[in-house]
Amino acid sequence: MGLPWHIVEEAINRESKWLERVIEQTSIDKVPGCDECRYTFRKIALLIVTGKIKAKEFIARDGHDLWDDLTQKHGIRKSARHGGGWHKRMMGVISEYFQNQGFEVIPEPFLSKGRADLGIYKDSHTHLFIEIGTTSAYKLWWNLQMLTNCRILLVADEKRVIEFTCRSEQHDIISSVLEKDYLECYHILMTFW
Repeated sequence: MGLPWHIVEEAINRESKWLERVIEQTSIDKVPGCDECRYTFRKIALLIVTGKIKAKEFIARDGHDLWDDLTQKHGIRKSARHGGGWHKRMMGVISEYFQNQGFEVIPEPFLSKGRADLGIYKDSHTHLFIEIGTTSAYKLWWNLQMLTNCRILLVADEKRVIEFTCRSEQHDIISSVLEKDYLECYHILMTFW
């Protein structure tokens, strides 16, 4: 016996609205009929509500970024956000952040659909694929349902990321690599179970 349909539908709608608010879509290379479709966010929300994936939003403490304050070292300013220069500098910041921790960083690794901006790898750690700035909701949905044993990290800006955790091949949700004491972790939506 499951939950009443109206409760499930409310949860799906809440997640879908959250996704629409936190994911900034690219305006180029959109998939016609898919990226503009309001049901693409609903499909991602269904993956969350059914427990096939997890989604968390990480927000840095006031006065800091999520990358050990490397954005200040690289001279990244909020006003220049989301241009080609910002994207390139953020790739440098994130690469340095993970390399400082002993991870291998690969630019533009292939996914099930398309490429990520960065791939982060280390033995005995879950693979992490990073999209910086804007992304395609359709590409995200496709990869979330097809990939296993990995995480997809959407870097919205210097202080905020959304982490999607895919299931393992045994269908278990894997734990987060980003949860640290100095981060405040928010998943803005309340789960209904």
